[in-house]
Amino acid sequence: MGSIFGSTAYRETESDKALREDLERKRKEEADEVAKQEADRKKQKKRYAKGLTGQRSLFSKSGQKGFYQDGKEISWVVKLELILVVIKIHLLH
Repeated sequence: MGSIFGSTAYRETESDKALREDLERKRKEEADEVAKQEADRKKQKKRYAKGLTGQRSLFSKSGQKGFYQDGKEISWVVKLELILVVIKIHLLH
């Protein structure tokens, strides 16, 4: 026999559905942001370990990031030439 008060099963209203979907979307965005930050952190850690960034990097000026020369970023060809010059200097000494 059924209940005289009708069904006791939960029926999701439109506002509940919209709220649930909004929360799911926000959680997914936050998870994506955390994953992106983790990937960036790992990339920076590898670059720091190689000596490409950091305070004692051979290829950066104090307070700047990356390969710079007089405030302008230089091309990869020039970067390669700089690396070869540094290697030659180390081999001569």
